[in-house]
Amino acid sequence: MKKIYLLMLGIMLLSLTFISAGESMGTFKQNDDVRVTQTCADATYITLSSISAPDSTVKLSNQNMTSSGSGEFYYNFNLTDQIGIYEVRVYSDGCEQTTTYNFEVTPSGFTGTLGFYIVLLALVSGLIMLGFKAEEYWFLVMGGMGLIMIGIYSINYGVAGFRDMFMTWGVGLFEIGVGATLAIGAAIQKLYYD
Repeated sequence: MKKIYLLMLGIMLLSLTFISAGESMGTFKQNDDVRVTQTCADATYITLSSISAPDSTVKLSNQNMTSSGSGEFYYNFNLTDQIGIYEVRVYSDGCEQTTTYNFEVTPSGFTGTLGFYIVLLALVSGLIMLGFKAEEYWFLVMGGMGLIMIGIYSINYGVAGFRDMFMTWGVGLFEIGVGATLAIGAAIQKLYYD
């Protein structure tokens, strides 16, 4: 019975990864320019009806795209301060009259970094636990330094599950603080009291 529940959970999680609202342009880094493109060979104009941010606010509306020839039109969008999925709506006088697609903005420009973050955190936590269990302070120093590096990574590139910079900075500074406390405390313990 347990295997059936695990199988059902796996199928559900797999199906959630394929759900998307329209075609995706890809993933971009927060605060970077996004080149929004649309191709239609028989269009004389393509207009951005709107670009909506993840919180549903309209960041841009009724803006003509620039033709680069051969039916390709583009617009350089630079209002990517929010993390999440932006929805783009365009209309034209050719091809499909209206089109909707999206793009995602993450702190690092990458998706799927939460697994990498969790693996790093698990490795460093294992090193710290090994240091406490074996009473070997140099493992604690290395684990503390690892936490400091993960904290710096969190601040620079963000944590995939968090949607605001307050939480990202909070987690990053907490990791740096705990790492520094462990590393400095263990080094003092090893150098002066052993």
